[in-house]
Amino acid sequence: MAKKYMGFEGKMFYGAAGATAATEITNSQDISYELDYDEGDTTERGDGTIPPIETIEVTVRKISALTLQMLNKEGDTTLAALLSAAATATPVAIRTKDKAAGKGVDADFFVKWKHGMPLKGQQTLEFTFRPTDRLRAVLLYV
Repeated sequence: MAKKYMGFEGKMFYGAAGATAATEITNSQDISYELDYDEGDTTERGDGTIPPIETIEVTVRKISALTLQMLNKEGDTTLAALLSAAATATPVAIRTKDKAAGKGVDADFFVKWKHGMPLKGQQTLEFTFRPTDRLRAVLLYV
């Protein structure tokens, strides 16, 4: 029977922009990303006897959403580094893997964050990452 992977087996790493991230982010709850694309319509009218079938071609590939949720944890150097990168608009390297030896995104990203302070829950920081090719190419599935 084939192995089915659970969410906690996925990994995310950060590091200095320009190189593959190597420091594992262990203070994480939810990690998610979406590979997407924009498209151009290539539908042709045809001979006019029946409605045409819509066709497309991909015009841009993209990471449309890469997010990480972390707990607001005192003394967490990874958390401090990501907050600093967001505050200074400095890119960081991010690497995701679907399992220990798995595949994922490898690129440099600009960072945004949102701070959650629910009345009946823990404080969390949700980071959103947007890719940049300033120092290296964006790799979508390596």
